[in-house]
Amino acid sequence: MRNVFSAWFARLCTDRPRALFVVWRRARRALCSRAFLTSLVSMASVVSMASMVSLAHAQAPQAEGENRLQPWRAGPPSGEWSAPWREANLPKLKPSERSLVEQDGRAALHIRAQAAAGGLLHPLDLPGDQPWQLSWQWRTEQHLDKARFATREGDDYAARVYVLLDYPLSSLPFLTRQKLRLARTFYDPDLPAATLSYVWDNRVAPGTHARSAYTEQVEMVVLRGPEAPLGQWLTENRDLRADAIAAFGSAPRRILGVVFAADSDNTGETAESYFAAPRVWAAASN
Repeated sequence: MRNVFSAWFARLCTDRPRALFVVWRRARRALCSRAFLTSLVSMASVVSMASMVSLAHAQAPQAEGENRLQPWRAGPPSGEWSAPWREANLPKLKPSERSLVEQDGRAALHIRAQAAAGGLLHPLDLPGDQPWQLSWQWRTEQHLDKARFATREGDDYAARVYVLLDYPLSSLPFLTRQKLRLARTFYDPDLPAATLSYVWDNRVAPGTHARSAYTEQVEMVVLRGPEAPLGQWLTENRDLRADAIAAFGSAPRRILGVVFAADSDNTGETAESYFAAPRVWAAASN
């Protein structure tokens, strides 16, 4: 890989117009990828409320340990989602069904995906160098038999949680910087530079991790595998700064949002999952 890159970079120096066209063509292909579009759609919602969220934080400083996610007070079928929660869908894909239900005494987000994809987004604007913790409860009712971890044809998960991150462009590989610059030029200037994706997988063991089959800027982390019980609530707690450093080599500049989702558009199967008690808070500094 290093030799290939060296040869490509030498061509950039000697044949700049041709090399720049190659960058543009590869970036254009990357922009059309499903994983990249996931971040685009999520960030489209983040950007529309970024100034409002930042102003709210500035006007009402929150205590250490206070939850930075608003509760699910309302949602379909009874009404609209409580602000700033909002649906995150993918262009040209059937959206998942999302509703707020009571499940085992919990106010829960219910997602049912029949050959569909989509989630629920909460925008954030948090400094990435602080020890932010993310916790939630989830349960899934069935496995996706045809799904395959970190493959294009099998990139479906009965339940998954995205964390959208911002990094300085200077910290990214050269080709990634060009892709992101083009994406921010043509779509939105505040698109995330990287994403953590925590998944409930049907085949591989918890602790398995890999880059997305669609983009190097999405790190897939398996939290629950085939041995996890179905139809039971399980609790997760993640150190976002530690996970980001492990995945991308450094702490992010900002944490931009969280998305709770399920998808089955690649395999055409049905996924049904529940999420409850989402929390983002700053752990006490040692």
